[in-house]
Amino acid sequence: MKYGVRAFFYIIGLLMLTLGISLIIRANIGAAPWDALAVGESRLFHLSVGTCIFINGCVLIVINAILLRKKMELLAALSIFLIGMLVDFWLNEGLALFHPLLFSEKLTFLLIGVLLLGVGISIYLQAHLPSSPMDTLMVAIHKRFGLNIRDARFVNEAIAVTLAIIFQGAVGIGTVIVAFTLGFVIHYAYPIMEKLYTSLSSK
Repeated sequence: MKYGVRAFFYIIGLLMLTLGISLIIRANIGAAPWDALAVGESRLFHLSVGTCIFINGCVLIVINAILLRKKMELLAALSIFLIGMLVDFWLNEGLALFHPLLFSEKLTFLLIGVLLLGVGISIYLQAHLPSSPMDTLMVAIHKRFGLNIRDARFVNEAIAVTLAIIFQGAVGIGTVIVAFTLGFVIHYAYPIMEKLYTSLSSK
């Protein structure tokens, strides 16, 4: 039963967080830093956004292993592959008919996306599988260079935003909104999902 609950949380979490990512991208007013980079690469290299997310994740898995002086986390590659595949599904199929035009519509897409992304991450983390390489980079910077988590997160996102700007990615007001709101959503959603996971696992 416990493994079934774990798999359920993993799948539902992935579906929700990738829908959130896709809604934010579809809003077209700026995406989260690493997703903004993937959008820019997609336009420049004529690849799907999901493919770029996967490639970036694989590169970061190698970098993280070097920084942490550990073996590469192959399960993290599987997770980032599934995330990339699901983002492509949502953008090309699930949200194919949705194209917000007014700023109010775009903002609504963005805020719903942030909510789904935060809740999805909170659910997905309950499976206790290797986290996203983008998140692991923050930990690697923290451990390798002795920065506190807050500063390591800032460096992580600064790197992503800089690369996104270089690759003409989706950097905008939405990027700022995501940066300031996503943490709050996770802060409130994670304890709720943790209690729910514990309750279901114990049955």
